[in-house]
Amino acid sequence: MASSNVSYQSVAIKYGILVGLAHIIYFVLMWIFGLLEVIELSFISGLFLVIGIIVAISRFKQLRGGMLHYLQGLGIGATVGVVSSVILALFLMLFLGVFRTGYLENLQASALFPEGLSMLSLFIITIIYGTVPGLLIGFIAMQWFKRRDHQMPGQM
Repeated sequence: MASSNVSYQSVAIKYGILVGLAHIIYFVLMWIFGLLEVIELSFISGLFLVIGIIVAISRFKQLRGGMLHYLQGLGIGATVGVVSSVILALFLMLFLGVFRTGYLENLQASALFPEGLSMLSLFIITIIYGTVPGLLIGFIAMQWFKRRDHQMPGQM
């Protein structure tokens, strides 16, 4: 059943929260298994962002009866990226303040982050690392979803 009242923001926020929770679960699993020192593994969580954005765009298109404007898809990508990265950034601030105060030094020692990394800059970098790829993933996904002949599974 198609609903023209569904906003892309509500769908994007829902999936942004789910992606943010997936990032946190993955981070906690890395901590449990002692893999936090392998900073490069944290970038695997980018797959959660890709999957979340594609599923969010697909769900929005399905809810709107196949109608999807290009900028709505870009907005979904950016919004999922922002929401999920803000959730992860807030979690990292809590984690660094309570559980693992030395983790910031590990990030500073890696070549992926600046030497003078502070809590505030990590917070901002985390949000940027989620927002920019979110917009780019939305742009790439819309190259497929914008096609008129694109059909959702189960549609004729």
